[in-house]
Amino acid sequence: MADDGLILAARLAEAERKRMPLADLLAHADALSRNAASYMAAAVQDARTAGTGWAAVAEAAGVSVETARAKWNEQRVKRLLARRDRHWPSALQQADPPRGAPGALAQEQPLPGRTSSMEARLQLAAALTSLQRKSAVTLQEAAHQADLSPSYVSRVLAGSRLPTWPVVYMLATIFQGNAGDLKSLWERAHGACPPRRQSVAGAAARLQSALRGLYLAAGEPDLPCLVEGGRVSLTAETAREVLDGDLIPDWWTVEALVVRMGGDAAFIRPLWEDLHYVFLASRDVFPPGGLPRSGLPGTEPETRAGKPASSPSDV
Repeated sequence: MADDGLILAARLAEAERKRMPLADLLAHADALSRNAASYMAAAVQDARTAGTGWAAVAEAAGVSVETARAKWNEQRVKRLLARRDRHWPSALQQADPPRGAPGALAQEQPLPGRTSSMEARLQLAAALTSLQRKSAVTLQEAAHQADLSPSYVSRVLAGSRLPTWPVVYMLATIFQGNAGDLKSLWERAHGACPPRRQSVAGAAARLQSALRGLYLAAGEPDLPCLVEGGRVSLTAETAREVLDGDLIPDWWTVEALVVRMGGDAAFIRPLWEDLHYVFLASRDVFPPGGLPRSGLPGTEPETRAGKPASSPSDV
């Protein structure tokens, strides 16, 4: 929760630096304020659990005992923290106001060609944030292990700084994640073009890594909730097989999954087309719905995405 405060503070500072509209500044400030209130409630709860009396809590907070009891009683704190747990992941990942929100139209319009790079940068930041929260490694610990400043790491996770690949690799590894899942997002954020016409196994691994990167950026939502709605029917089992690399999906399945994860299908399409091309070079027809990973020609167990990740120098 304290680390979340660092990220939110970095986002507020970045918004101020860019002189964003007042509505955006107030939205960032409000998110920071709500996080601080949750932190105070959790700190009081921890202190009370450790045996601290209400008089000591009131003295530390500079309020009366009656006010402390009313503000941080057990039931109220539980409701506050439960509400935060339900809504906080998406709020933390949302660096910009949604389309149609107050202030959204007043934002500076990006230059042509930069929209997808900025989107990928924010998704890369969200994916790293998801790994950090899951690992429980603090920003200070991560910065120390990576020999970086805590403020720089917080700006990377806030999306206000675009790191080099070695930094992404180090942070993902420190957060106990697979750096390879983030390679596609990093390349897109830098405007790099992925290599074309790879082997079947290599193309499949790159597609899976890109999809897993989007899943991390979405906060790793429960698959039954992820597949709800949408024009194209998609089951949780299919989504799980695709993300685990056990199923190479057809394009309609890929598009449906990408859209549900908040990604850009136009970015993923070339990766799928590369796989489709090399597959058709060895087969006549790509089966509807997809095919098992084991059915790919030339696939070896060690080539599966996640087995190893791209090395920090593999740029």
